[in-house]
Amino acid sequence: MAKRMLFRAMLSVKIKPENSAFINTQRSYLHTKEKIPTKEIEIPLQFGHIAAKVWGNDQDRPILALHGWQDNAGTWDTLAPLLCENRSIMAIDFPGHGLSSWIPPGLHYYAWELPRLILYLKNYFKWDKVSLLCHSMGSIAGLRYASVFQDDVDFYVAVDSLIYDDFDLHQIVEKFPVILNKIEVAQTRLHEEPPSYTLEEIAMKWHLGTAKSVSLESTKYLMRRGIKPASRDPNKYYFCRDARLKHSLFQPENKKFVEALVKRLKCPTLYVKAIDSPFASDEFSVEMREVIERNNENYEIHFLPGTHHVHLNNPERVAPLIFKFLQKYNFKI
Repeated sequence: MAKRMLFRAMLSVKIKPENSAFINTQRSYLHTKEKIPTKEIEIPLQFGHIAAKVWGNDQDRPILALHGWQDNAGTWDTLAPLLCENRSIMAIDFPGHGLSSWIPPGLHYYAWELPRLILYLKNYFKWDKVSLLCHSMGSIAGLRYASVFQDDVDFYVAVDSLIYDDFDLHQIVEKFPVILNKIEVAQTRLHEEPPSYTLEEIAMKWHLGTAKSVSLESTKYLMRRGIKPASRDPNKYYFCRDARLKHSLFQPENKKFVEALVKRLKCPTLYVKAIDSPFASDEFSVEMREVIERNNENYEIHFLPGTHHVHLNNPERVAPLIFKFLQKYNFKI
């Protein structure tokens, strides 16, 4: 019982109403060397809102932080406080993730909607440029945006991913019937409450569901935005992300198209590759890294010990590289 109460206190789960005000001005403070102000905001969309967490002084244009597939803005909870002394960081929850709205019933998630969302945010906030701090799925979206809108991005930092890994297309096609059927089933269950678990069970599921990439200790950061209390049992919780995300269709792209895309990446780019991660280690991913290196004189790559979520589990390894990179190009940090 004591262990369970301690675990709940660590999580401090706060459930936010779907139709709350655009900006919640109540501030909280993190226990770092200096107290860092944070706040939650909501950015309106045609079908709902994007939820975001902002660290630091939000008077200046923030660094936009983008999370990975089925994660949420909590993935930056350990790294952002180390970076935002002089420059604010805005971490969003992608649609269907965290505290953000789900897409309407009958639709499905499409990977190129994420770069379009970056464009929407730039226009909504009237930013002159976009500064990108990205992980995994967010890194893929960030590269696509920075390559398509070359003049819009002043810098791009990517953790452990740049492009989709190279998969066996025959296996992908063979799995399509199963995935499409699962998508159809998921569409009929959008209003059903998912299975519920204790906090300890959810933490273990999140840990094991990422092949232990998210350490058990780090799960609490994702759980703060990623679970809700069950209606039938106040002692249990459920994953509140959109179940349709689990059955995302892989959309293979012609390798010549991907190469044409990465050749357009011209902004200062820092790529942090976790050596204990299986992602972005295939031959084509390595080849595309080399293409970027040949075509972008402002590109650098660093290899660090750690899992796919090295930025969350070991932020002290990642932060110095970002500081050095931004200082090199005289970006405010």
